[in-house]
Amino acid sequence: MGRASLVFVILMTSIFAGVLVRIQSNIAGVPDVLIRNQLNKEIENISDFVLRAAVRNANSQDFLDSVLNGEIVGQISHIQNFDIGERRIGNCDVLSLEYSYAHSQDHYKVKSHIRGFLQGVEVFRDAEMAFSFPMVTLGTVAPNVVYLEFERMLLLTWLFDIFNINNRLLPDSSGNDYEGEFHGFSFISPTAPYFVQDNIDDEVESWGGAYSKRYIKFNGLDNYITMDNKLPLESEDEEAFDTDNDFSLMCFAKIDKTGRRASLLSGDRRDQQGTLLWIPSEYNVSDMQHKPSAAIYFETTNTSSAKGKMHYVITLEDKSELRVTINYTRQAVVWRRIGISFLSVYSIDPNHAQYPWNSYGLTFETKNGKSILTAYVDGVQVGQAQKDGEQRAYPSKYGMSIGRKALNSSFHSDDDRKYFFGIMDQAGMDDRAFTPYEMKLWHDGVMKSSLVQYIKD
Repeated sequence: MGRASLVFVILMTSIFAGVLVRIQSNIAGVPDVLIRNQLNKEIENISDFVLRAAVRNANSQDFLDSVLNGEIVGQISHIQNFDIGERRIGNCDVLSLEYSYAHSQDHYKVKSHIRGFLQGVEVFRDAEMAFSFPMVTLGTVAPNVVYLEFERMLLLTWLFDIFNINNRLLPDSSGNDYEGEFHGFSFISPTAPYFVQDNIDDEVESWGGAYSKRYIKFNGLDNYITMDNKLPLESEDEEAFDTDNDFSLMCFAKIDKTGRRASLLSGDRRDQQGTLLWIPSEYNVSDMQHKPSAAIYFETTNTSSAKGKMHYVITLEDKSELRVTINYTRQAVVWRRIGISFLSVYSIDPNHAQYPWNSYGLTFETKNGKSILTAYVDGVQVGQAQKDGEQRAYPSKYGMSIGRKALNSSFHSDDDRKYFFGIMDQAGMDDRAFTPYEMKLWHDGVMKSSLVQYIKD
């Protein structure tokens, strides 16, 4: 009996050891599968982003005429090759861009070749886009300090956190490589494709939103984006986010009309939301916490009403303030509440596409003996504040926060940060004060989908 028991124990131990080895092998393979899936998603989004940027950079027919010197339709006339690491976005390298004619010499084509590499996993992707002129583009008014377009799919960020892989970075298309880092929880991805209804009531992916393919969601609870205070390579500036004598801030957004009510994850936060862009002044000084170097935010004045106020703020170097405040009524239903009272949860309302995007802009400049703040909605000036004396804005040392106020937790609770509840597309900063014409051009002048002939992967 003892020998039989011993044989049985040995047999079961061998079987159990085999099972453990199999489980360990499968677990070891999970990260590779996740990484490959993530890379495929990322390289797809980067490909779209790079193609649109390449078209935007070809911002005049003169540019194309200068580089396309061939006479044969379809002939590749201009190729830009890049070394690995030279044009890196996230985990992807742009290896080449090719400009050529498409269909005719009135239509043009750009083709991208991109490599993705992460944790020993490598993938490649080729894609092309054809377009025509006259092309309405961002041209010379694309924000040049930082510009986040939220085109990267941040798939299962919480799961990648478990494996210590940072899948939260959003590329900066200004060329300064600031990158924004997404914070907080999102089950699938904080960035989402923009869908519209076609003529037969099917949902189709569209170059919609604020004229791009994806937008980013803010749940009004713990979602926000940070950009560190760093200087671009070879920069002559002493400050990264150079809030000096001239600059502009801007973004497209849909501010949820109702606000975040009590749910399974939080109490009623309708009076605790609204921050779009926030550049802090002194992060460690208590009396400067609510005096940003520059900021744009919405304030709820009545939790039972869509009406509120938009604030545009500049803190000057002497700690005085320029402020434009306007009455503002939210129009969009962005999030929908599923369930009853505190047992409810929130998800994006699929009908939000019926509501238009709004752009919000701020410019600051010193000229003619004055310091001047100008506020914009949808590219139209809505207010201006001035002060005698040409005084720069308060120096910024702490980067930029999108979706919440950057307040020191030593002085303030999380509720004071006023998290944004809505969606956003394209946020940026320029080191010049845009003219009213330029701000309107930025609002209207993003590439229109009707001029894209085709997109092919």
